Amino acid sequence: MNLTTHSEAATEAFGERLAGLVGPGSVIGLVGPLGAGKTALVRGLARGLGVDEGVVHSPTFLSATEYEGRVTLVHVDLYRHEDHLPHPDWLAEMLDADRVAVVEWFERLGSGAPADVLRIVLRYGGVAADDRTLEITATGPRARRVLEQLGSKREIAA
Repeated sequence: MNLTTHSEAATEAFGERLAGLVGPGSVIGLVGPLGAGKTALVRGLARGLGVDEGVVHSPTFLSATEYEGRVTLVHVDLYRHEDHLPHPDWLAEMLDADRVAVVEWFERLGSGAPADVLRIVLRYGGVAADDRTLEITATGPRARRVLEQLGSKREIAA
């Protein structure tokens, strides 16, 4: 599924919409260049999960941040782990089934990626500078159900 957002607020709105479809055990993998909107999507996801407004930030220097909401959200950022991934046991704990996990720079997991993932590739695109194209794919039954529920809407307004 592909869709387009036309502003940072619209990318956040998509994340908020997505929050209504995921639950404990969901893993969302985000791929895209710096500034493409990965953290904006996470802000919306967090808001939709009941996380306090304004607390989400890019965890680049921490590797992971956990946020409490109606469902716990763990936000993993692998930007600084291009050559050396964190220990597999640590990653397994972060992607634990008791929470929603979102992983920025997901492609760096390679063969260590979980089998059931909603993968979202964010790209610059469109006419305006803030336009983003989101390519959403799913592996595994949980992620496929989420993708089906997202439906065929291609543009998100905000």
